[in-house]
Amino acid sequence: MTRPLRERWLRTPRRTRWLLVAAGLALGGLLVRGLLPKENEQRKRPPVLVETTQARYGQLDVVFPLTGEVKAIAAAAIRPEVSGMLQQVHFREGQQVKAGQLLLSLDPDEFQAALNQARANSQKAEAGVLQARAEAKRTATQASTARVRAERYRNLGRQGAVSNDQQDQFISEADSAEATALSSSSGVSSALANLAAARAAEATARLQLQRTQIRSPIAGRAGQLQVTVGNYVRAQDNAPLLLVNSFSPIDVVFAVPQRLLGQLRPGLPVQLEASGPGAVPIRGRLASVDNAVDATTGTTRIKSRFANGDQSLVPGQFVKGRLQLQRLENVLLVPQTAVQIGQKGSYVYLASGKPKTGKAEVRPIRTGPAADGEVVVLGGLEPGDRVVTKGQFALSPGASLSERPGRPGGARQPSREGGTKP
Repeated sequence: MTRPLRERWLRTPRRTRWLLVAAGLALGGLLVRGLLPKENEQRKRPPVLVETTQARYGQLDVVFPLTGEVKAIAAAAIRPEVSGMLQQVHFREGQQVKAGQLLLSLDPDEFQAALNQARANSQKAEAGVLQARAEAKRTATQASTARVRAERYRNLGRQGAVSNDQQDQFISEADSAEATALSSSSGVSSALANLAAARAAEATARLQLQRTQIRSPIAGRAGQLQVTVGNYVRAQDNAPLLLVNSFSPIDVVFAVPQRLLGQLRPGLPVQLEASGPGAVPIRGRLASVDNAVDATTGTTRIKSRFANGDQSLVPGQFVKGRLQLQRLENVLLVPQTAVQIGQKGSYVYLASGKPKTGKAEVRPIRTGPAADGEVVVLGGLEPGDRVVTKGQFALSPGASLSERPGRPGGARQPSREGGTKP
């Protein structure tokens, strides 16, 4: 201290000097405390309780979410092919029916009468054929006899035994008999044509009678009947009497972006979400890919097929699911909940040291595809590294932590069709 300052200090009252010294000491303490590292404060904080999971090798299914509509492979709108009164119903609504099974019966009396008349006409035509053939045979015999007689008289005329007038008369009679035989032969053809027309009319009448028995053209589940017994139904009506839809197997149609076209191929596993409590996912296969892309939406339609043995999928139903595009084998996996996004990219918190007295460490990583709550790690981690999956938001680099093992991510087993069981 210089001499002027020392003199000024000595002239200051003692009480004031003690107050200045106390203030200086307090300020120095604050400065020293601010300069000390915060490790002491962190040591005083209790460890953060976190859940951890080890990075592990496993398999991951690369999937794409889907929303689509259930479509029946075969659907039949049952309409009457003839008009008549509905006489009897042979099925129950909602019943599983077979192809060719009788569903409805119309009043057959009118059609039976028409068939009887057609049968009578056929029998009449058959009799006409027999008569025409007999007539043709008779005239053919007469023509043959007349020709033989004409040839005999021709020879006699050459010998001068008969006159030319007699010879010409018998030749003329032979020509006339042959013309009659030819006419009778054409009559047989006409009678055969009449018989064919009668038989065709009989077949038509028989077909019309058969159409009074309305049968299912396909196997499937019968819908609700739109009319009741006693109603008159017309073949010209556009509204169907009922619908029959096939249920097993069944298709689901989805629309996927065109960027996936290179990865689509028949046979890829498709899994639909469970529709209710206790239900299990429904698994099927990609059946076909459409041959064009919708220019307005940039998507293409794909069709997947499901066995649907329990008939839980119904035509017209909208469902959600996922398409398995690829299965990655032997890749390093961590739960998606462990991955954080920072300014420099993805990172995770690692737990180093002992489980009860460990430290938090920030580790940048490179990630790949993600699905089913897991993400592929392409770099930055090793198998067995303990990553924090819960509680990481309360951590900071170097913070103390206490580990509690969490549920291993991705503990799923592949299904028989290639999907995954949650």
